[in-house]
Amino acid sequence: MSDPAIRVLIADDERLFAELLRLALTDAPGLQVIDVVHDVATAIRRAMETKPTVVLADFHLPDGTGADVARALRGTKTAVLVLTGDASAAILSEVARSGAVGHLTKGRGFDEVVVNVRAAAAGEVLFSPSELQRVILADQPARRVTEALTARELDVLRMLATGAGTTSAASQLGISTATVRAHVQAALRKLSAHSRLEAVAEAARLGLITLDSWTRKAPSAPTGEAPDPWR
Repeated sequence: MSDPAIRVLIADDERLFAELLRLALTDAPGLQVIDVVHDVATAIRRAMETKPTVVLADFHLPDGTGADVARALRGTKTAVLVLTGDASAAILSEVARSGAVGHLTKGRGFDEVVVNVRAAAAGEVLFSPSELQRVILADQPARRVTEALTARELDVLRMLATGAGTTSAASQLGISTATVRAHVQAALRKLSAHSRLEAVAEAARLGLITLDSWTRKAPSAPTGEAPDPWR
């Protein structure tokens, strides 16, 4: 039995770019574009109605930002991947704190967008090492952690920082996917984070984990993991 399709909602007010993106994703095996919208309000409404696996949202939209879409969808099973033309430290920080799983620059090829949509569906953190360092070094105070993270929760965060999804992290740590999700949920709560990306950034900012060994590169092929139903 084949894996269920990764259902994608596109939100971009550049009509030609949005249509080209739709065509590229529609042609990719295992991906299904369920709608193309052009503003924040419609993106949020359609995401609530259709429950896509991934929302691919431009950062700059007429009535707000892709980060606003991510904030509105916190607590749902939808992963939000933000497209940016300007990857400034301020924008990267807003995306990281919004609940999005990561961002992509609009200069990337459509084939790479397809690969990263699959990675977002698998629960991967989609920030490069240099980008996350810029978020960490941004002029924002680290949050206080009132409850210490366990050694296993920190192990899971380190795995997420390498770009591992739930299934890969479980395999490498020798635990079940359900246990990985439980540790992620506990880490999110303790760090007051709204996404895996934000949790990794906060843990690094607090010195709980380091990024010295982060070797994640942009994925070159689908990982083979089924879409992760938990966020």
